[in-house]
Amino acid sequence: MRADSLNAAPVYKMLVVGALALSVGLYGHRIEKHARALEMAAAPALQNAARAVAQSAPMQAAAAAGQDMANAVDTPVVMTRDAEIDSGENLADALGDAGVSDDAAAAAMNAVARVYPLKKLRAGQDMTLTFNHTQTADQFVSATFDPEDTREITVTRQANGAFTASLRDIPVIRQRFAARVVIQSSIFEAGARAGVPHSVMAELVHIYAHDVDFQRDVHPGDSFEVLYDQPRTAQGKAVGGGSIIYAALHVGDQVKPIYRVTFADKSVDYFDAAGHSVRRTLLRTPVANVRITSGFGMRFHPLLGYSRMHKGVDFGAPIGTPIFAAGSGTIEEIGFKSGFGRYIRIRHNAHLETVYGHMSRFNPHLYRGAHVNQGQVIAYVGMSGLATGPHLHFEVHVNGVAVNPLTVKMQAGRALEGAQLIQFKQGESTLRAEFNALLAKQQQAAVAKKHAAAS
Repeated sequence: MRADSLNAAPVYKMLVVGALALSVGLYGHRIEKHARALEMAAAPALQNAARAVAQSAPMQAAAAAGQDMANAVDTPVVMTRDAEIDSGENLADALGDAGVSDDAAAAAMNAVARVYPLKKLRAGQDMTLTFNHTQTADQFVSATFDPEDTREITVTRQANGAFTASLRDIPVIRQRFAARVVIQSSIFEAGARAGVPHSVMAELVHIYAHDVDFQRDVHPGDSFEVLYDQPRTAQGKAVGGGSIIYAALHVGDQVKPIYRVTFADKSVDYFDAAGHSVRRTLLRTPVANVRITSGFGMRFHPLLGYSRMHKGVDFGAPIGTPIFAAGSGTIEEIGFKSGFGRYIRIRHNAHLETVYGHMSRFNPHLYRGAHVNQGQVIAYVGMSGLATGPHLHFEVHVNGVAVNPLTVKMQAGRALEGAQLIQFKQGESTLRAEFNALLAKQQQAAVAKKHAAAS
């Protein structure tokens, strides 16, 4: 029995294992069959879902593209416009003409008024405006303009819709120029032909006026050369007046050079080649670009109808031409005086006075007792009083006696000595060398520009 039992155990194990394998196989077959049935049942639904996805994709893409286009249309694009203040308009009017709303234009103008006087803005003032442009509206963002050559105003819309304005100084660069030109009719015409600014030419005449009578001494065929510096903006626009560094006037067979000297106390003077100041006590011609219409001495008066002593010199010039103080001194009389019309008398020292008559108007800052400097504008040419045309009547009195302004000898100014004279002589040659080098460079640039334009 025991032996039989021992032999039956392996057979039992085999039977059990076989039964389990058969059960698993049958169960797996049923699962696989069920999965295939589910797949077949689900296939139509999956195919319908796939077709729906395929059909909806273009619609979704189109919708997305449409949204992108809408976003693009609504995105502001920065654009600029030019505007100008016309005659009879103010700043707000000009902004309104350029498409800025009335409220925004008024707010922008009020902002500008806080940093700059609006009354200084003149007709012809141009400006650049910036807008945020969309399909539905243009929103004014900012405006920029230069009310003066060296100042810029920017008015800007803030995030809260308010406007603020800022004023800044435009940096200037001092640039040197050289010119050499032959006089054909007048020294001012020659300067204009050479491109020398009128302010520089006026300074040139003013400096030489102590020693040269431009009506009688300068003739066609004479010439001048000048080295000057001119302040300019970064865009190359000339601003303010230039300053003469060196000049030489060629009159007949004479050459009259002058050199600018700046001293330690910042004072400036001009000296000749010997180191003597070219300044004299008085200017011989206290008005620029003039002609002598009547000299000193006896003459027949055109309005009074008889001959009498003409105690001065008449300089004919257009109405409004500036008149300079012939020398530094104190105004002893200013106002309307009989045949002189508008009249000024200046005392320069205990022995010397000058008289000016027939002006159209005075420098409004002058009064009796005011001090004036040589070359300061005191009045403007006119024909007030007994005058047949616009001119300046100019007299020089020495110890109370009228003398000829064109022939009276004037006291010379300071002279350089010692170390100052040595330093001046060194600088003299340096300035002439700079003038020649700069003139040659400018001439080469002009030739190259001409060739480039021709090609």
